[in-house]
Amino acid sequence: MASLDDVPSIWGLLRQVSADVPFKMEDEREQESLLSELMACCTSGLSPVLVDGQKRIVGVLLARRDDFEWVFRNSEAIHVAYAAVDPDVRAENPLPSLMGELQGRKVPLLASVKSGEGLGFAAALGELGFTHEVKAASGWGDLYQWTPPPSVHN
Repeated sequence: MASLDDVPSIWGLLRQVSADVPFKMEDEREQESLLSELMACCTSGLSPVLVDGQKRIVGVLLARRDDFEWVFRNSEAIHVAYAAVDPDVRAENPLPSLMGELQGRKVPLLASVKSGEGLGFAAALGELGFTHEVKAASGWGDLYQWTPPPSVHN
């Protein structure tokens, strides 16, 4: 899981794949917003990372407790705000492995997919059993949800 020590590496990855995330590197407000989210997610203990043989972070899901679900529903739901994967490892299809880290926690998961993302995140979520919940009217993106199966006690 990502920590504050990983912020520079993850920021470098996000900058490298900014068109696929997507966010506008030239827009200072978007940078500020993403950096704030990055800091919150790196301190949440809920953001899985993929590390290559050279110990470089080559994939990440920026995730943290979903504020609305936590405050208003007392839910442990986790919200994935951003996904980023280095182009050199995309052929290995790391998204299911990264998302599996969160699905293994057996709590509801929400994932935002930004309009124009180029990673195939929405398709990967569908393959992992997520349902499309909301299409943002503003064009900002879509929200997907996964609910863990009920546990069976013998």
